[in-house]
Amino acid sequence: MNQEIGCIERVNRGIVLLLSAHVFFSSCVVEGQTSRLQSVDAVPAPTEILEAAERAMGTESARASVHSIFAIAACHGPNGDYETRTTSERSGNLSFQQFFPDRRNIAGILDGRGWQLGQNGRPEWIDATETSVLRGHEFSLIALDLRKRFHDFKTIGRTQFEGQPANRIAMTDELGNPATSYFSLTTQLPIGLTVTNARAGGPRTITIRFDGWRLTDGVKLVSHVTIFHGSRIWVFDFKTLKLNSAGKEAFQIPTTPTALTERK
Repeated sequence: MNQEIGCIERVNRGIVLLLSAHVFFSSCVVEGQTSRLQSVDAVPAPTEILEAAERAMGTESARASVHSIFAIAACHGPNGDYETRTTSERSGNLSFQQFFPDRRNIAGILDGRGWQLGQNGRPEWIDATETSVLRGHEFSLIALDLRKRFHDFKTIGRTQFEGQPANRIAMTDELGNPATSYFSLTTQLPIGLTVTNARAGGPRTITIRFDGWRLTDGVKLVSHVTIFHGSRIWVFDFKTLKLNSAGKEAFQIPTTPTALTERK
């Protein structure tokens, strides 16, 4: 009889232990699911992050007053020092000049079409890829008009970007390639991008870090940029940033568009 009672007690203890384990496991699953739901719910929508970034750059009226940006940057790249000058019109026109010790690059975008001076000194049209590369140098305007330059925004969550805690948004560039933008949790300003290398060859991803900002006529503009492409690094230190100083003549091609030759 005592043996039977002992067996019953052991069985009962086993049932209690199994029930306890089931309750504990179920509570862990529910807690885990709740935690995941809370973490997803806590991530701001892309529009919320982008609007906060725009407000951090200036008031709506101050940002709307920007029609063009003239910028001069002292640059350092893998092959030495040079200077980059850009005049960016918010409607899409661009004047692009780079001065190296042994050469210069003269190019631009007029009415949506890219061009450059060829080796023979004559202007020639460039394709969509090279036009996109030119636009990739408009750092201040990229930050200011992020919602115009990219599309298909989707919040990924919080992460670390170059040692800084940030909100991360996945997006698509004008060529349909994937890109990512990062926004400071402290200032709400964009602190960098990862973009797809539009040109063939080399690492597929380019990282652009916005290191500094300068208040110019009530608008914060990117004033220092570091670019990482594999082991190669470029630095753009903007010495001049001027708003609304460009006239239409700044974007004109050296000869008339009809004189341009199609690039093969």
